[in-house]
Amino acid sequence: MKILLLTSEFLPFHGGIGAYARELATAAAQAGHQVTLVAPGYDADQSAIDSAFPFQVIRAPGGVSDAKGLPRRILATRRLLKRERFDIVHAVDWPYFIPVRLARGMLRGAKALLTVHGTEIIYMQAPRRKRLLDLIGFWRKGWATWISNSRYTHELLLRSFPAIDEAHAYPVPLAVSDAWRSARIPRAEARQGYGLDDGDFVVASLGRIVPRKGHGVLADALALLPEPVARNLRWWVVGPAIEPDYAKTLEAKTADLPARTEFLGSLPTEDVQRRLAAADLFCLPGYQDDGGRVEGFGLVFLEAGAYAVPSVATRSGGIPEAVEDGRTGLLVAEHDAEGVAAAITRLKEDPALREEMAKAAEAKAAAATWDRVMRETYGG
Repeated sequence: MKILLLTSEFLPFHGGIGAYARELATAAAQAGHQVTLVAPGYDADQSAIDSAFPFQVIRAPGGVSDAKGLPRRILATRRLLKRERFDIVHAVDWPYFIPVRLARGMLRGAKALLTVHGTEIIYMQAPRRKRLLDLIGFWRKGWATWISNSRYTHELLLRSFPAIDEAHAYPVPLAVSDAWRSARIPRAEARQGYGLDDGDFVVASLGRIVPRKGHGVLADALALLPEPVARNLRWWVVGPAIEPDYAKTLEAKTADLPARTEFLGSLPTEDVQRRLAAADLFCLPGYQDDGGRVEGFGLVFLEAGAYAVPSVATRSGGIPEAVEDGRTGLLVAEHDAEGVAAAITRLKEDPALREEMAKAAEAKAAAATWDRVMRETYGG
């Protein structure tokens, strides 16, 4: 098959949408499909990055896909479809939904796919965007198939937009890349590299430092730990400070914690992998914010599981699909600092249970392959 993927995000920018596009395109190319991926060029020569992939990358002008760039994306999509014929045209995220819809007459029999990750469902309900979607006949049945990154996102999509034909919508949960799994180093080696001894207990958090990721809830939970549990506990916070004021507030909150807290910022992938390999527990107690933003799946929990690290998380959005409560980790309610503290205490004081959950988390991650995602998405 000839497959075209259209994504608003790609390397050298690191983000979940770009990773989804990259892994899906790689799996399709490795399965023998002819793959073309259109991605932003960020106003620089990206040929060194693109030459490493087993698929063709076409760079579009510009970077961030805002509303001002919509006419450019529409024109570029139409030009490409006029020049070349594909079997599947896949809008990987929201910025390409409208361009693909407006180019429907040029698909020439190609199957149109639209992937939703969660947040765009909220964007599409804004009055101005909703009027535009209505105007272009976006909700006409049968012109596209909807792919969701989890059962939660799938159900949210159908509840939010009843006009969608359920026969043309289905969930395809995400996966862990082979490269991520193969980069794992032995736990003892990783811990030795950070000067950890057997008594140190490391809680790792990986994600953008924004309120809804739950770093503040975890800080409150660590403050509730009794001294014997907090003793020798270390909290590694890995991720960019997207909201500087919030990051400063969080750092101030952790200043008097009994646990030693390290804000490590954005790290190279290799360093992130070493940190996870050395960790005892992964914790990111996210929640749905006032704007409706929420984790559609929670791939980071699977990535931790691939390194045999169980999780403490929340029953929020699609997270329960990534963390099986009582099997690969423990789940608590949103905003429940006491529940997070109790879960951390339980897993710290019960090494046998922690080891059992670590093995289950590793097995769950091992079964989550991008080849499976590709075949369920493209049908072979």
